[in-house]
Amino acid sequence: MKTELQRLATGLGLLLAFGAPVFGQAGPPAAASLEDISGCSLEGESVFIVTGKDATAKRFKYPWDASIDALCNAKGYAISAPPNRAAPAPAAPRLAPAVAAAVPGAPGAPMNFPPDAVPLSAEAVSKKVSGTVFDTQLSDGTRVRLEYKANGYLFVNAPGYANSGPWRAEESRVCSQMKNAAASCNEVREQGKQLFVKRDNGEVIALNPR
Repeated sequence: MKTELQRLATGLGLLLAFGAPVFGQAGPPAAASLEDISGCSLEGESVFIVTGKDATAKRFKYPWDASIDALCNAKGYAISAPPNRAAPAPAAPRLAPAVAAAVPGAPGAPMNFPPDAVPLSAEAVSKKVSGTVFDTQLSDGTRVRLEYKANGYLFVNAPGYANSGPWRAEESRVCSQMKNAAASCNEVREQGKQLFVKRDNGEVIALNPR
């Protein structure tokens, strides 16, 4: 019987993965069941996931696959695919507002910024998004989490989807290069203290900081 955590992980598209024994164990636990993940690293074609810290730290080895990559991304640890393997294309790139998505918005989706929303300088864009986690909701009801790390890396998470890649601020735009996706720049405007972003499909969404 699956645990609640495993059911949640499956809902996020994170398949259970098993790896070779580490530190004399009969086998590592299912990757999706790991708690308190404190690090991920790629060595050859294997991914080492560390849980806990200091004396309580444990290290588990798994073969690289898309589910392990997504799990590490979701925990804030970006890893790349092994040199001789290409990471599979994201399952549902339409969910990510910062990723190229040439599909029309849902009927009734706002396609214009609020009339009094104003453009921002590149410096202002960087200051307002860097180091911030945002929640947003698309017109079809999908909830998306965006984390713009201060080190210039973006993590995008939504039900059944996870991706990451570098980001940068430009004049009234935020740009990103997500894995297996075309580079994308999205217009940003501000109304009062509320940020709005125009997706690649033209839909305008509000970014709500946590």
